[in-house]
Amino acid sequence: MPVVVLFFMKKTVENFDVIIAGAGMGGMTAASLLAKDGYSVLVLEKAHVTGGCSSSYYRKGYIFESGATTLIGFDDNQPLRNLEDTLGITIPKEPILPSMTVYLGDKKITRWQDRDQWLKEVKNQFGEPAEQDTFWKLAFNVSDVVWKVSGKNHFFPPIDGTDWFQLLKNDPRDAWVLPYAFSSVKKTASDLGISNPEFYRFLDEQLLISAQADAENTPFLFGAPAVTYTNYTNYYVPGGLAEMVKCLEDFIKSHGGEIHTKEGIEAIDRTGTGYEVLSSKGKRYSAKAVISNIPVWNMPDYTNGVVAKYFRNEASKYEEAWGAFTMGIVTDDVYDDEMTLHHQLHINKEDQTEGLYSDSIFVSMSKRGDTGRAADGTRVLNVSTHTKTDFWFAANGNYDELKARVQNRITEILKEKLPGFNQAEIELIFSATPVSWSNWVYRKKGRVGGIPQSMSRSLLDWTPNKTPFNGLYLCGDTVFPGQGIPGVTLSGFNVYYRVQKYLKNLTDH
Repeated sequence: MPVVVLFFMKKTVENFDVIIAGAGMGGMTAASLLAKDGYSVLVLEKAHVTGGCSSSYYRKGYIFESGATTLIGFDDNQPLRNLEDTLGITIPKEPILPSMTVYLGDKKITRWQDRDQWLKEVKNQFGEPAEQDTFWKLAFNVSDVVWKVSGKNHFFPPIDGTDWFQLLKNDPRDAWVLPYAFSSVKKTASDLGISNPEFYRFLDEQLLISAQADAENTPFLFGAPAVTYTNYTNYYVPGGLAEMVKCLEDFIKSHGGEIHTKEGIEAIDRTGTGYEVLSSKGKRYSAKAVISNIPVWNMPDYTNGVVAKYFRNEASKYEEAWGAFTMGIVTDDVYDDEMTLHHQLHINKEDQTEGLYSDSIFVSMSKRGDTGRAADGTRVLNVSTHTKTDFWFAANGNYDELKARVQNRITEILKEKLPGFNQAEIELIFSATPVSWSNWVYRKKGRVGGIPQSMSRSLLDWTPNKTPFNGLYLCGDTVFPGQGIPGVTLSGFNVYYRVQKYLKNLTDH
């Protein structure tokens, strides 16, 4: 009888210093900084492009942003400026002035970047000049300090004695802002004597764009940077935000890093010497450390045992989070030459319909002449409004009908409130719900925008970027400091310093 010898060969496991799960701006920031230091880096991204919620996509000849969004963070002490300086790169961008126009009732409010010009505008629109002057000057001062301090405190929130020691080394002259962690934006404004209800409605909707919460629920310490972001330099990226992310892609690859799109993670397992990651393509990779840029809500699905239990507990703290109903529209270019690129349209309760629960709609337009996004004579509009995620996942057989109804209602509102849109010829229009977002960027329940601010959550009570499991770290909009492109970029810096310290300790021992 012949002897048959079978050789079972274990699949080869590729080894890296660090694996980054998810290629949002937080993960791409951390990956680029680690690659610069010479560490071997692998970025795994389930989608076909990098950038997550900070990217662009192609559809029927046009480039759309993932969502209606603004771009700041390149001024002194801000994360994107620090990223450019650290990496020695220049992200392609053009400053835009003014930053935004807000339509509130019969008011057309221009969000000027110049602080004196904005003070004049807001006092003309809402009255109470002395009180407004005091409120906004306080907001400017708090915001400037927050940006300065956040750029120096990479181990926040503090986890151990070493982190606390680093905090104590801060300039004590900046400590005056700390009490504003315990006073909401609304209370701060009210204590200063502001009473105009229209102004509070304005604040609520401006904060929802950047803090995902209203003035009553946003601590002034976070709210000050959120309401003053239009008073820093706002930028437009020709060709779409994907061009910004591509700069980081190119940097990572040029420094030996690998980026695998259309290859997400399926499991993160602890080993004796680090972690082994199973990808959606059935490949296995090992690393000394793993950085997850995946929302904390998703992490129980990719872990097991005590690690999964930890993430279930963290995720349970943040069950209240927004989804987005978004639209992509292409029209002919009938808009006024002086029209801003960003618009917030306040709407009344009677404007709403089932599935449209927000009090405002945000619109971002492509810049005239940006032929990388649209042909001459046409403009791309990205439209976004907050919505309830559970509503769309429970729609079942009525989903398409409800989606069409909300799209039609928003289109009617745009015709009524967005200057020029009523005269424009619509060449392309489509919409997306949280269900779409869960399929695009694989976020649990399609939640986007991060975790809403809350007065009930302490400044220290955020999911930290360092987990209790050695070598497993987090970044992105569900860890401190939260949402927005500057916020997640800062989270990338913060986790980089954590991982750098961890890897150095491994080498030293």
